Amino acid sequence: MVMEEAAINGDLKEEEKKSSLVLYPSPGMGHLVSMIELAKLFARHGLSATVVILAPSPSPHPEALAFDLLRRSNPALLSFLRSLSPSPRALVLDFFCTDALDVAAELALPAYFLFTSGASALAVFLHLPVLHARSTKCFRELGAEPLRVPGVPPLPADHMPLPILDRAGEAYEGFLGHSRRLARCAGIVVNTSRSLEPRAVDALIAAGLCVPDHERRRPTPPVYCVGPLVKSSDGARGRGEECLAWLDAQPKASVVFLCFGSVGRFSAAQLKELAKGIEKSGHRFLWVVRSPPSDDNDDPEKRFLPPPEPDMEKLLPEGFPPIQVS
Repeated sequence: MVMEEAAINGDLKEEEKKSSLVLYPSPGMGHLVSMIELAKLFARHGLSATVVILAPSPSPHPEALAFDLLRRSNPALLSFLRSLSPSPRALVLDFFCTDALDVAAELALPAYFLFTSGASALAVFLHLPVLHARSTKCFRELGAEPLRVPGVPPLPADHMPLPILDRAGEAYEGFLGHSRRLARCAGIVVNTSRSLEPRAVDALIAAGLCVPDHERRRPTPPVYCVGPLVKSSDGARGRGEECLAWLDAQPKASVVFLCFGSVGRFSAAQLKELAKGIEKSGHRFLWVVRSPPSDDNDDPEKRFLPPPEPDMEKLLPEGFPPIQVS
């Protein structure tokens, strides 16, 4: 296993450029980008940060990559942290890195989690052990039966993320195990703001409503909203200002934002169906469209390369509203 490090120091003086925080993301691109943006945020507030990057092993199974690889990397992480002088003040872990809590405990380091999705998703995962205990059926079998999670509107069971639809699967066990350990940290940093998700944030903060009852015996970890963490502009695409100007001109709470994450890629046929549904809804919208998976998407060497720019004229239905590309 290969670990690489990237120090982010901002405008700190030379004598201050000693690592005070270590950030440990999972290899997924969406997780890595958010962690690097968090490191930049720390640097702007006078904290030096080192991002430890685990070089991914090619694998056709993302869950196996996230769970097994990170679990096996604990010895390498422990060795790296012991090599730092002075020792870091704290360790910031990705959601998939809960096994690294053992490393933090061995070194007596306070450990925090960065949850790269929003507060609603965090509420669901913190509450997953409760949902698991309520039924012996998997979410797929429960179908449209609504799941009740504090701070989140009723959610049809079969709308849960694909890896946890079947409770007999290895991925489900992995997510359940991570969810059980998520509250056993010094704090959780969430990629959101209260103004975006007031109901979910209040449920997370108020008496730990989302954590299982047995976890409430210990203090609920503080929740820090620091988002949205957005990748710094590299000047290559440069149309973001137009999107923001358009958003500023819309009535309050009138725009639907659609973004399906770094792995949310749909076929051309699915994109056309989504476009038809959005148009029929009659709502204003801002949609992040990504190119459909290509034939070589299963090539491990190309898995982590950025996708090509989508050809909107080919992907979207004829006559679809004018497109602004950013």
